Amino acid sequence: MDNTARRITLHGMLLQIPYWFGCCAYYAFMVKTLVDYGWSGSAATAAITSMTVITVIAQPIYGYLCDNYITEKKLSVIMMLLTAAVFFLLPFSLGSGSTVLVLINMGVFALTGAQIVALMDAWIVGLKQEYPSINYGYIRGTSALAFSLSAQITGAMTLAFGHSVRFWVGSVSIVIAAFIAMSLRAARHSYEGSEEEQKSHRLTGIEAIKLVFSSTKYNWLLAISFFLYFSNASMMTMIQLVIPSLGGTAAQIGTATAIMSGSEVPLMFLMAFIMKKTGFKKPLLFCSIAYVVRMCITASVVTVEGMVYVQLLQGITYAILIPLAMSYLSQILDERIRSTAVTIYMAVIVSLGGILGNLITSALLAAGYSAQTALIVFAFSSVIGMILTVFSIIRKVW
Repeated sequence: MDNTARRITLHGMLLQIPYWFGCCAYYAFMVKTLVDYGWSGSAATAAITSMTVITVIAQPIYGYLCDNYITEKKLSVIMMLLTAAVFFLLPFSLGSGSTVLVLINMGVFALTGAQIVALMDAWIVGLKQEYPSINYGYIRGTSALAFSLSAQITGAMTLAFGHSVRFWVGSVSIVIAAFIAMSLRAARHSYEGSEEEQKSHRLTGIEAIKLVFSSTKYNWLLAISFFLYFSNASMMTMIQLVIPSLGGTAAQIGTATAIMSGSEVPLMFLMAFIMKKTGFKKPLLFCSIAYVVRMCITASVVTVEGMVYVQLLQGITYAILIPLAMSYLSQILDERIRSTAVTIYMAVIVSLGGILGNLITSALLAAGYSAQTALIVFAFSSVIGMILTVFSIIRKVW
């Protein structure tokens, strides 16, 4: 790794710490928060689902804007500052008893905070195209570590002081992240240069989407990632429902989330080394098999302790899939559509996967089934992902 790549990697790692520490206030506890404020489990899940619909629609639009009009850096900073405001105001909305105000706050988060992960991924992919030795795994591994620590700390904080303090701490943390982001260099874009150069490189929205999906490798990676990730796309929601149904507390939700995120760190830190030694196909195959094993075990757990510790398997599933995918995308993407491609990828596997997962969960809860019943359905998705992985290797797609 050269000096520039090393500096960018370290700066990226530093940025992840306050951002993910702050966002944990929402992602790890929002369903539990709504339930504690009087919402039913199905209504809370439905609210999260509706917000995710907003996210999935907006993500590719933001990606296109970043490819043609504004850097990922500038847009990320703007989004972080708006997210901090949302977090600060959310306790007042919850305390007002107004469902409309809560949904407005959540909707603004869907348009701001929920977009930042994909934007930062596109930002890092762009920098990695300039400096291939940048270690994406180090950067995202640091985010997992920060999220893990935050889940444990804020879970205990919630138990001691309530939900409001957690959101206010998250707001301050996101502001710190915004200031750190301001000093990290932006990735180069095709629209930089003279007006004529900008026009010659700029694509229409339809042209950009066509170019994204013209890549066979991209399409296969997208399909495999969707079915693998979908198998546990709703896990953050599920553990907030399953653990209380088994007699667990907010602190144990925090512990489960901390274990889930913390288990990602070792593999994410090692993925660059593993890919250099094994290439792309072997880690992808291992990951797909690991997803099947994980979901089969998770679906059979019937105790709080079991549900907490089974989250360790996140370390051999998601922790491999995302660094593997982003590193591969940095190698195959046309620079003109990198943000569009990355945001579409994240919108499909994370946001769309979350929508469908939460819809299934909501429907089962409304029908009188337990949240854990949905885990059996999700296990089948991982099997489809594994089959697609094996087939793509046989077809020599990679």
